[in-house]
Amino acid sequence: MERKIYSELLKWKDEPDKKPMILLGCRQVGKTFIVREFGEREYENTIYLNFADNPDDRLLFQGDLDAARLIDRIIVSKNISGNGKTLLILDEIQECDDAYYALKPLSANSCFDIIATGSFLGVTLESRKNDDGQDDHRVSPMGYATIRRMYPLDFQEFLWAMGVNRNLIDDAVRSVRNGTEIDAYYHKMLSDLFRRYLVVGGMPAAVDTYAETGDYGEVTKRLDEIVSILRLDAGRYSSKANIMRIHACLQSIPAQLAGGNRSFQYYDIEKKKGTGKREYGTALEWLENTGIVHRCRNLHSIDPPLDNNADDDKFKMYLCDTGILMSLCGYRDVQEIVIGDPFTNNGMLMENATADALACKGHPLYYHAKENSSLEVDFVLRYKGKICIAEIKSRKHKRSRSLSTLLSERNRNRMGVKICNNNIMTDVNGVLHLPLYGPSFLEEPDVPSIESIDVNEINERYEGSHDPSQ
Repeated sequence: MERKIYSELLKWKDEPDKKPMILLGCRQVGKTFIVREFGEREYENTIYLNFADNPDDRLLFQGDLDAARLIDRIIVSKNISGNGKTLLILDEIQECDDAYYALKPLSANSCFDIIATGSFLGVTLESRKNDDGQDDHRVSPMGYATIRRMYPLDFQEFLWAMGVNRNLIDDAVRSVRNGTEIDAYYHKMLSDLFRRYLVVGGMPAAVDTYAETGDYGEVTKRLDEIVSILRLDAGRYSSKANIMRIHACLQSIPAQLAGGNRSFQYYDIEKKKGTGKREYGTALEWLENTGIVHRCRNLHSIDPPLDNNADDDKFKMYLCDTGILMSLCGYRDVQEIVIGDPFTNNGMLMENATADALACKGHPLYYHAKENSSLEVDFVLRYKGKICIAEIKSRKHKRSRSLSTLLSERNRNRMGVKICNNNIMTDVNGVLHLPLYGPSFLEEPDVPSIESIDVNEINERYEGSHDPSQ
């Protein structure tokens, strides 16, 4: 199964002074599979250590060892010659503190390329902080490591897995990014596949099952197994007092999205007065740190810089995968969604899918709901040098008063996007209409650039005009 993260690994491999990579991501997104495949394809030797399944691998890092002695111990224990380029994989590194803190000294030694994976690294580091807020008396390797995050398959990867022609996919991506209409036949085909992607989701086990069998009944078994694993992980990687709260928060998210709440309501978790951040804030942070959920913060204002206007106390929570969302919902309304109404349940599924698509692209998640007003837009992001205001619209509700109001404000560098169940077009008001799958094909966030200055030219001009004797 081809994943986009593979090209990121190739770029990292070619860096002349590469640091160890830490690959983060929710459980079951395919981290172990992709790094082992990467090692087999791209390296002469691969050393694989799994700290979760093989406690003996943890013993290799025990003791006060410098990098040279540690490397010798690994080579001898795994019977590797040490000749040729070697990839060292440290799987589930949160299970071995000694291995985590060894990343810094190992980063100074070019004997191995190192990839560490972690599903619960953020959770375990947070739980081990001392009273001063430091994670250990040892120096954190975070400044000496390259951090990447892996997500469930996005829609483009789903299409690859389903065997759709690559040129067709590439044409669709270009059309979305250029704002040009897609051939009607291919648009319908992509829309049909996207509705199936909504209910299957992007977890590799679920996608592989659907691609191989086409049997959604088998897909639901895989999804339910994944959800069960996630629930069990709460018991393994959190305090006993927090387990039930994590479960309650997870189960509450679909109902809150379907209910159309303008922000996540702690009260709705257990319908009990006085319920608030104090009781459930840590549980939500746990879900976020493990990559199971995305937090989308409300903006006081949609003027840049957006992060300065974000309200940490008003937010929405989305599941990292729509397949997991369907499992938590008990697979209700699957037929209606696949047949052609992705806006069942108040558009909950489409809203979650859009959040996932933006997060996979690396866009921070924001929305805007004005206090004491009905004005609300689903997502706000920086896109192509502008503030992009995006709304998801069903056939029944195509009018966008909130979007029109925000775009009508003068002297603002803004663009509007409507995500709806039709082809690509730009309307008379300059608003770009994208199909339901459109957000999956958007570009990554803008990378700021600064025009270079030729300092040599400045120096030459100065030296030519300046008399040193004066």
